[in-house]
Amino acid sequence: MKQTKLRSIVMTAFFAAIIFVGIQAFRIPLPAAVGTPFLHFGHIFVVLAVLMLGPKRSAIAGVTGLVIFDILNGYIHSIPNVFVTTLVKCLVTGMVFLALKKKGENNSRKEYIFAILCAAIYGVCSIVLDFVWSSGELILAGSSVQAALTAEVTAIPATIINAIFTVAGTAILYLPVKRGYQLWK
Repeated sequence: MKQTKLRSIVMTAFFAAIIFVGIQAFRIPLPAAVGTPFLHFGHIFVVLAVLMLGPKRSAIAGVTGLVIFDILNGYIHSIPNVFVTTLVKCLVTGMVFLALKKKGENNSRKEYIFAILCAAIYGVCSIVLDFVWSSGELILAGSSVQAALTAEVTAIPATIINAIFTVAGTAILYLPVKRGYQLWK
């Protein structure tokens, strides 16, 4: 029992670390009217954490890895957004994956398709949550609703690019990561 709990903690910490490294080591700036978005591997590793660890532990790993990156790189103002949206994305995507996986009846082909579908769900959640959160921030900062929505519409392509990159990365990495995770489990 203790060994299982220790493995759970170690894997959660491992995913938090790899999420941090996935952003820290690989960033390509993307143009946007609002903020300073960039393409990175962090969300791919968050999705992989969701698929391997489940909703709760992946939420811990995702929030930890992303928030540590924000603290160390001057994005402290983004922490509330990152905290809330990552929590929601991990919990929603994780619960959907668990339900789909149960329906898949241990069919590895179906499970792979469900993993890609869940990466897409994570991406759509990112787009919607980022749009809503950022629009709300601009409105609270004094922008008109129209100006906030216009600014966010121009910033959405960067989030869409990251969502597509997340789905593609998950499609490539899911099977090898799953094999490695099962060996360590």
